[in-house]
Amino acid sequence: MDFWYPSSLEPAKVSAAMRFFDMEMGPHEALFSRIPARDLVQLMQTCRCVYFLIMETCFSLPRLLSPFFGDATKVQQFRQMQSRTGTIISGSTALQFFNRLTWTDSDLDIYVPRVSAALAVIFIMENGYTYNPRKSQDKNVSAQLSVSVSDRPPSYLGRGIADVLDFHKGERKIQVIVATTTPLEIILSFHSTCVMNIITHDNAFALYPRSTFITNEALVVETVGAGQEAGRQKYIDRGWQMIRSPSVDCRSELGVRLVRWVGDHFTWTIPLPPLPVETADTDLCPINSWRLDCDVHTTWTTWGVLTHPAFRYQYIIGDAGSLETVSANVLSVFESDADAELCRAIVLYREKKINQGLLPY
Repeated sequence: MDFWYPSSLEPAKVSAAMRFFDMEMGPHEALFSRIPARDLVQLMQTCRCVYFLIMETCFSLPRLLSPFFGDATKVQQFRQMQSRTGTIISGSTALQFFNRLTWTDSDLDIYVPRVSAALAVIFIMENGYTYNPRKSQDKNVSAQLSVSVSDRPPSYLGRGIADVLDFHKGERKIQVIVATTTPLEIILSFHSTCVMNIITHDNAFALYPRSTFITNEALVVETVGAGQEAGRQKYIDRGWQMIRSPSVDCRSELGVRLVRWVGDHFTWTIPLPPLPVETADTDLCPINSWRLDCDVHTTWTTWGVLTHPAFRYQYIIGDAGSLETVSANVLSVFESDADAELCRAIVLYREKKINQGLLPY
């Protein structure tokens, strides 16, 4: 790759430190692997040369996904499919991306809205994966999908999951989790905050980065369904300490009753390399917002669901009043395909409120 130098520096005058980062072959990966996430982010802010080197070395999506799809070209095609369908990556794969780890026994978990589940499944099968139905599922994937995306899909543990479809290719496994409303409802119903990380076609978002990657803590979130304690134990074994109480400090990412949204001040956002303009849609995840609520013994996430015929997808909202106002203004102008305009309007609305001091950050 080509590295950038300040225009005032001739190559012969570049410092030894900069020459180290300009080495085509060097011990960069070994060095970066020993740098904590917070320090690595600060190092990325020093100059473009270091930023792009760290991105290529530590936060490479082709490296993360090539074991499932084969090469960088296929990974780009997968991202284009994400853009068309609203599909996101989460679970252990997204956590590994941020934490720069590899767990060899991990599957790829992708989450997709019901309206575009069939397109995601077609892409997976065209890349050599075979549908592996469970005992309760139809052996024909099309028949099973027709149930999953129906107006009244069967509830899967009551956590916003309409269905889970398993696909295998050799030792690799991809799970397609079909969302009843929006994938974010599923993510925010996970057993604890350390796994609340997502990768869209355009960005990677860690929703609770300080606790997850600096203090190695995970807030236990009350949710229904079997296997919650087993899931928490898996991440205890991987180094996270489970905590039971959120913070009362509104300046904390774990602040109780604080409205949070994807991409806010607390989120660790890593922009991904841009896709070709003609294939890239707006990243709609920043529309979604939520709150943490608690009582003496438990903590849970709270939101409402925003839906309208003019919107292609559904969204979760923790700041209902503001979103209703913004969406009403958008809907008064756009009668269909209003999602991207809603996203832009909400981002501008929040920036305005922050500048007015009406939001804490």
